[in-house]
Amino acid sequence: MKKFALTIAVLLAAVSCEKKAEYDQTLGLLSQYNILSASGGSTQVAVFSNTSWTVEMDRQVDWASIDRFSGTKSGYLVFDFDVNYGRARRVILVFHAGGETRTLNMYQKGGISDSDCDLELDATTIDAPADGMSIDIPFETNLWYNLDEMFLTLTYPGEAPETPWITLESVERDRISIVIAPNGTGVSRTANMRISHTDAGSYDSTEGDTIYSNTITVTQTQ
Repeated sequence: MKKFALTIAVLLAAVSCEKKAEYDQTLGLLSQYNILSASGGSTQVAVFSNTSWTVEMDRQVDWASIDRFSGTKSGYLVFDFDVNYGRARRVILVFHAGGETRTLNMYQKGGISDSDCDLELDATTIDAPADGMSIDIPFETNLWYNLDEMFLTLTYPGEAPETPWITLESVERDRISIVIAPNGTGVSRTANMRISHTDAGSYDSTEGDTIYSNTITVTQTQ
């Protein structure tokens, strides 16, 4: 019985020391990332501190919010997030306290996997005049909730120009709009273009996975 009582006392002392160390730190979090379901909801984020702290998102997003931006000593905040019908996404919470900084990756799973993504431009070639042009290209995609995150990927068969001469104006469900600048080089030129999208990648890495549409070859006369 004495041995059993001694064991309990040692365990309680260990827990007490662990809790004291936990709450004595300037700033601490339970982990570096939090995995969220695609179905949306809310979750509590624990903050361990012995002083005042602040928190902010690394960028403004319309699918997530927090209920507080500061606190004093240990506590928690509530992170709300919407349903994700698109690809995996992420926002990073950045905490500051006593000159220290900690980050927490809030990673939300996607409703569409990479293998199910559809990006298809209804053209293979475009012949552009020397004075340039604006053109709409029919577009098919199932990433309706990621349209504002898509971008143009350009490659060149020769040396890349200092400034891209094709720019993306807009992406809609059924078409994209591009502008081809006037050609003042004195020679014809060619570029290969694709529509691309990068998601949040894996939960424990901020390096995203990029998918691409088919390639359109744009040739502009001199």
